[in-house]
Amino acid sequence: MKASFFSFVAAATLFATTAASAAPFDHDRDLRRLSPRERARYEQAQRDRARFEQTQRERERQQALERARWEAQHRHDRGPARPYGR
Repeated sequence: MKASFFSFVAAATLFATTAASAAPFDHDRDLRRLSPRERARYEQAQRDRARFEQTQRERERQQALERARWEAQHRHDRGPARPYGR
């Protein structure tokens, strides 16, 4: 009797906790649960972040081009007779 009671309690506990642990961690941020105002604010933040990252990538690309151009211009400043390190 005691064993069946404990097995029933264990089964009920597992059943109750499985549903809670099966939900994703950020289920409150599910886009289907957002109000239209919250959804618009979330999507605007996503667009702003994408725009910022795109601008940052473009800036890094431009800096790499300028650095390569500068290095190409100054590659032979010391002349071939005096290589670097000597």
